[in-house]
Amino acid sequence: MSRVLTILGTRPEIIKLSPLIPLLETQFEHILVHSGQHYSYEVDAIFFEELSLPAPRYTLGVGSAQHGEQTARILSRLEPILLQERPDLVLVQGDTNTTMAGALCAAKLGFPVAHLEAGGRSFNRTMPEELNRIIVDHIAEILLAADEIAAYNLRAEGLPESRIHVIGSTAIDAALHHRERAAQRPILNQLELKPGSYLVLTLHRAENTEPAVLPGIIQALNELAATHRIVFPIHPRTAAALERQQLQLSPRILALRPLGYLDTLCLVQSAQAVLTDSGGLQEEAAVLGTPILLVRNETEWRYLVDAGVAVLIGNRYESILDGAARWLSPAGLDRLRSARSPIISGAAGRAVAIMAASV
Repeated sequence: MSRVLTILGTRPEIIKLSPLIPLLETQFEHILVHSGQHYSYEVDAIFFEELSLPAPRYTLGVGSAQHGEQTARILSRLEPILLQERPDLVLVQGDTNTTMAGALCAAKLGFPVAHLEAGGRSFNRTMPEELNRIIVDHIAEILLAADEIAAYNLRAEGLPESRIHVIGSTAIDAALHHRERAAQRPILNQLELKPGSYLVLTLHRAENTEPAVLPGIIQALNELAATHRIVFPIHPRTAAALERQQLQLSPRILALRPLGYLDTLCLVQSAQAVLTDSGGLQEEAAVLGTPILLVRNETEWRYLVDAGVAVLIGNRYESILDGAARWLSPAGLDRLRSARSPIISGAAGRAVAIMAASV
């Protein structure tokens, strides 16, 4: 039986790989490696529990660090595992340091790499994630693109057609599979929230937590909270930035610790709208029919913006308030809700079939 080694290390990777892992377990000798890039219960272990995933065979325990040090830790700790296990294929997902380091380590040792969510581009090279995904796409043998826009980006960079496969998004598979369970969660009652009475906010990208940007975002959100109830599960990076920059949230913003996947889906499903800079949450909200306001100037998930289910409102004080005034109005919300969401399921099965045919 062919051997596939999957390396993951963050909450988005766990979620987006969760539909594949059970299929990989049945069709291959599957080796799961966790880098430990996310290492707390709230942003890591709870997702393995909720998604009924097997425990990793190896845990690298790299923890938090600057980009260079974190990447070096993954490379040095993963290399002996790859040399011992000698997989026929190494699977990575997305654009994290785990993704890039895992792919680079495998490629340098001569093990072919499959990249799930290949071809996503923000065209903003100041983003560490953009650099990671470009590097991985150019060393991977199998490029599993979510949509035709991503496939076009790969072709435009000169990557051969034979490597490119459009399969859809596994984040959609995960959300579709778990949305009914999520709807039964008691979190709305626990937080004393009524459906449609609040906004869900997530904010974690490096460019949005910088001192030149975060104060303006928080000022806009505090003003928005005067008229809209905001529920804000705070990512550890953002919590640290708020403390470091001595920024205060309005008491109208309900600040929470990071939530599990099912509670997040439950909150999003019943929200009036989502304000986010997250990639995965965009697709989850689209599955659940919740309007999406992106606190960014660009997005790799352009197909949701083109379809009209998501809008870019920027990450500056004025643009956030202007965007919220327009899109949180009754007419704006109606327009977002009435747009046809381009949701296609089955990406996980297509990805595994392509991988099986290659080894």
